[in-house]
Amino acid sequence: MSFIEACCNTPPVQAEYTPIGKTFKLKDDLDCYVVGNPNSKAAIIYLYDIACLHPNAYQGCDIFAKSGFRVFMPDFLRSDPTLPLIKSDLGKILELIERKGTYEYLEGDFDITKNHIKNVEGFQSVALVGFCWGTKMAMQLSAHDTFYKAAALIHPSLLELSDFENVQCPIVILPSKDERDFTKDFAVINAKSFGNLCYQQRFDDMKHGWCAARGEWSNPHIASRSNEAFSIVMSRFHQILGI
Repeated sequence: MSFIEACCNTPPVQAEYTPIGKTFKLKDDLDCYVVGNPNSKAAIIYLYDIACLHPNAYQGCDIFAKSGFRVFMPDFLRSDPTLPLIKSDLGKILELIERKGTYEYLEGDFDITKNHIKNVEGFQSVALVGFCWGTKMAMQLSAHDTFYKAAALIHPSLLELSDFENVQCPIVILPSKDERDFTKDFAVINAKSFGNLCYQQRFDDMKHGWCAARGEWSNPHIASRSNEAFSIVMSRFHQILGI
């Protein structure tokens, strides 16, 4: 398991954005951004990339919320202050993720998040959207729990064939030019009972991170391709969730 090289040799863009949602505490040390109508028919857990609470992540949440979803973005990595210091060192970032960013380490946080979404806010239709590191968490969540009805993997990293073998819900895969070929992985999920609901599209003119912290959304072409990716996910989620 490893990050792709492009994950760390391209710095996050400098962006400004004013979120339209609010932040609350799922527990004392776990903040969560939430946006969207509480009466929405479905919810999304937004699993950010290693830049954590980047302005583009907030804007991404707001885009999904404006399409009719209730969106939750827990700060699972606690916006670790060491990440900016080691952003160009793949080895150190992987070491940090292996200590603090694994499913096993965060399982309690995932349970708290699910409990809030299901039992406090009352959502039964819940999907996962992951970026880079977040795609690994999306795959492991969906492998461990059938509560999650769909998952989108946008410029994924850290994924192995076993992730696709173990997943229990339809998957949308949107790689950039920097990611590996997912043909074999897609064949695995396509053979499952929900395979007809799975989807893959490569964005070979985009670099890793174009829909998250490395997305230069001031560039009209990159913004257009980001909007296209978000639109694909929303359309597929509507189809999968039947909303």
